Amino acid sequence: MLIRRPHTARSGAVAVELAVLLPLLMFMAVIGVDYARVFSRTLILETASRNACLYACQDSDKAIDTTGIQAVAQKDLTDVSPTPTVTSSTYTGTDGFMHVKVTVSMTFKTVTAYPGVPSSTNLSRTTDMRVCPKTPKSGTF
Repeated sequence: MLIRRPHTARSGAVAVELAVLLPLLMFMAVIGVDYARVFSRTLILETASRNACLYACQDSDKAIDTTGIQAVAQKDLTDVSPTPTVTSSTYTGTDGFMHVKVTVSMTFKTVTAYPGVPSSTNLSRTTDMRVCPKTPKSGTF
């Protein structure tokens, strides 16, 4: 058999609980939004870096075309503010072939400043690919 206790008045208990938990809930929501923004920007930087590197690895002339590489990367970065920087370099790899490395980087700023949470961070993505040679290297085929 169930024993029923008399109903006691608890007016305002929910309001007090909400008042106590609301700052924590808002903090978690803002952190979640900033995390999603960082993730989104990182994917955009990765795509821009990859596409610029794909352009550059077509041949040795495009590998040294820094203006063309930057133009290809900027096509993916139209909605990103502040505008990221695009750098590229070429080098000869251990395999004896020319390689191109494209780096896209930016400074990300959070929505609000909370103690213990950094208000800005540097995001950077680098892609490295072998440049397609105009003529095959002797002894490789």
